[in-house]
Amino acid sequence: MSCFPDVFTGIQKGICRRGYPYRCLTGRADYVLCVKNNHRALRNEIASYFTKVSRDNPEFLAEFEETDAGHGRTEVRRYRQLRVITESAHWRGLQTVTEVERERHTSKTEQPSCEKQYYISSLPPDVEKIAGAIRSHWEVEAKAHWVLDVTFNEDDSRIRVGDGAENVAVIRRFALNLARLHPQKDSMRSKLKQAGWSDKFRSEIIFG
Repeated sequence: MSCFPDVFTGIQKGICRRGYPYRCLTGRADYVLCVKNNHRALRNEIASYFTKVSRDNPEFLAEFEETDAGHGRTEVRRYRQLRVITESAHWRGLQTVTEVERERHTSKTEQPSCEKQYYISSLPPDVEKIAGAIRSHWEVEAKAHWVLDVTFNEDDSRIRVGDGAENVAVIRRFALNLARLHPQKDSMRSKLKQAGWSDKFRSEIIFG
């Protein structure tokens, strides 16, 4: 989770809690939340909203596009944003919804891969600003995934049932954050191994 007081709060994938926006706003921070499949009703409602506005009032859409290329891969990201007019009973301070379409081309495959994601935010309409917030969150996620893979061999994990993979990922991130806060100058893997061997060191990591 990435929190930037007085700017915005980004939530790791798979976590989108109704109470969190309230805590963010009372803590003087705005939020940008990814709506995942575990909130299917909300996701479908937002998708339908974009479909309706695109058909009936396309002038209300704010759009932005950017392209990244390198290492044999090109990614085109198309952002579309709408202002939320009615107040939400569940999402305090909600002002905008954003649709992101990611289209990836690689030198190894002929067909591009595409995916859509939806974000809700308490930030006022500014499609480029929210695009920057979303992009920053992806960069943090990519770095976190690399550390998780190096430390826990996450890419080789065989946990596939239900929400098991996401739940274990949350626990692993929590463990990494605790290890990162410990002042000892060792790698994350070394710290976690020591925590498994030593009750004293494990207590230092958990309780500070």
